Amino acid sequence: MAPTNSLSPRVIKLPGQRLARLATSLLKLHPLHQGSVSQEPLSFPITAICISDTHNTQPDLPPGDILIHAGDLTENGSFDEVQAQLSWLAAQPHEYKIVVAGNHDVLLDAKFLEENPERRYGQSKTADDLDWGDVHYLQDSSLELEFPIDSQHASSPSKSTLRIYGSPWTPQYGISAFQYPKHEDIWSNKIPPDKDILITHGPPRLHLDKRGFHRAGCPFLAQEIARIRPRLVVFGHIHVAYEREDVVLDGAQRRWEEIINQWGGLRAAFRGRDALLRAERVTTFVNAAVVGGPKNELQNQPVVCVL
Repeated sequence: MAPTNSLSPRVIKLPGQRLARLATSLLKLHPLHQGSVSQEPLSFPITAICISDTHNTQPDLPPGDILIHAGDLTENGSFDEVQAQLSWLAAQPHEYKIVVAGNHDVLLDAKFLEENPERRYGQSKTADDLDWGDVHYLQDSSLELEFPIDSQHASSPSKSTLRIYGSPWTPQYGISAFQYPKHEDIWSNKIPPDKDILITHGPPRLHLDKRGFHRAGCPFLAQEIARIRPRLVVFGHIHVAYEREDVVLDGAQRRWEEIINQWGGLRAAFRGRDALLRAERVTTFVNAAVVGGPKNELQNQPVVCVL
């Protein structure tokens, strides 16, 4: 028997690696996934200013119609920290300000504080004592905003409605607020299907959720977003993945995500054209984390989205 070369490289094939490469190649060949895509603008253009993960910082904010904060307003979640951030947001000139909590904002998770009383930091004030000003807080809840539509031909002023849903939950990582076991599906059919904007603290899997070689997003959230296909999804949590992307959430994209998430097999990659093509609709994903680095220092600009 010939001696083996101990220095020769080993090729390790991960389960599903070949199928994942095939799925990615097929997605790139799909006509709706070649090159850049853009949204069809609303009849009433709305400018959304998106931020997340301020961790007690207060960045300069550009003008806009709505201001969205996707959680982790604070570093430790004490009453004083939360109130300072709310007062800062309430003082901004934007017509509407909308906030969800993040895993650092422990004051807003009563159940977490009941189970971890040491995280109250000795303070007696609770979330009920907060002054929210004109800030809208969403916790597994919806909000409808009305905007006037200017029309030269309308006999009377008309309005249009923007529908928003917000939720603070992220997969379990350490001991923090608003978390759930990462293998548990809390998202299926949770979000009403008529929403234009979805605000969550954590990212959906495969969308601006990469931390090194690890995907930190929730696959169940990704599946729910593919079902409702909102115009805009705003989140944070994974600071290094700060970015914006525009995606056509059609059948081809969904099949690819199923395969990459190891939910679909070879049949999913070769489903017929009718099963893959859905009406074209672009969803904008924004990871709006403004801090970065080991000390959570202000690094990134707010993301401006015109809907």
